[in-house]
Amino acid sequence: MNDANDFDSDYDGIDNVSLCMETLKARMIPEQYDVLAKAVHETAHLIVEGHRVGPVGDLSDFTPEVQREYATVLAILLTGRMDHRLVEMPSHGGSPGFAIVEASVADDPVKLQEMRENHRRFVPEWQAVDNELDGIARASGLSTDD
Repeated sequence: MNDANDFDSDYDGIDNVSLCMETLKARMIPEQYDVLAKAVHETAHLIVEGHRVGPVGDLSDFTPEVQREYATVLAILLTGRMDHRLVEMPSHGGSPGFAIVEASVADDPVKLQEMRENHRRFVPEWQAVDNELDGIARASGLSTDD
């Protein structure tokens, strides 16, 4: 692998994230943009430092719009590409959700439906795992629902 090519792709990724953030700044409510910008900044630092990326900041500030835009920016940050698409996806809690997919999948109704069906098959399994973990947390006194 050529180090010069690695630098170019990293540089393009930074440029693409900057371009996306500038567009979002002009389009979003300032308070929501501030939440997004802080989360993106913290996430970028975690990635640079070699940490796993997980939830960043106060999740109660992550409105659905902020969540969607954060996912989009995170995809750009991780891949350096801007050709991803946000698509509706059933979420694990039954509420509407979304996924970031390649444009070729988003533009192909058959592939997109297949992906949704595969995802839907796992929802009951995820719910069962959540229920089991909740039971363990309650039994061990770690539950915050009390």
